[in-house]
Amino acid sequence: MYMQVIPNSHSYGSLENILVSYEYNHLDELTEEYLLIGFRNTLKRETELVKITEPYGGQGPCFLEIQDIIDYLGTKWDIKDLVFRIENTLKNGYDLKCKRKMERYEVYKRLDTERDYQDGRWSTRRTLDGTPDEEKPPAEWINYMEHHIAAAKKGVYDLDTQEALAQVRKVTALGVRCLELHGCPERVIPEDLQNEE
Repeated sequence: MYMQVIPNSHSYGSLENILVSYEYNHLDELTEEYLLIGFRNTLKRETELVKITEPYGGQGPCFLEIQDIIDYLGTKWDIKDLVFRIENTLKNGYDLKCKRKMERYEVYKRLDTERDYQDGRWSTRRTLDGTPDEEKPPAEWINYMEHHIAAAKKGVYDLDTQEALAQVRKVTALGVRCLELHGCPERVIPEDLQNEE
C-alpha cells in the first residue's frame, strides 16, 4: 500500500505523543524545530488544550494553552523539563482536543460516496429531458444546489441538524460534479498566507 507523507505536516492529537516519543527515545521527534512545527500545525487544525478529566495529582508548572507550549519552546528549555510539564498538564486533567468532528480526508471520502450515489441514482434521469450532464451549463448546477440549500434551511428550521448536514453534503457533491464537467479554477494562495515552515 502506498502512502504519501507530506514533509512538516505532522501534528498532535494528544500530549501523550510527546511522552511516547521520549519513552522510546525518538529524539528526532523531540527537537525544537520538529516540536514547533507539530504544535503550530496542531493549532492550525483547530485543536485546543482543554480540561478533559479530573486532576489526579499534578503539581508544578503545566500548560493551559497550545500557545503556551509554543512560547515555551521559544525559550531556553530542555527535554526533561518539557516532559515534566507535559506530565503535569495531563495529571491536571488537560489534553488536546480537536474542535472538528471529522478530518478533511474523512469528509472528502463521504463526498466521494455521495458522488458515486449521484452517478448511480440519476444516470437514467439525466437523458429524460434530452440534455446530458455534459451539456448542462453551470447555472443549471447552481439551481440544483439552491434546491438542496433550501432543503438544508428547512432542516435548520425544523431543528433537524442531521438532515441539514445531509443536504450540505448533497450541495457540495453537486458542486464537485459541476466542476468535474466545467473545470475548476485554481486557487492561488498569496505568499503572506502560505505556511511559514
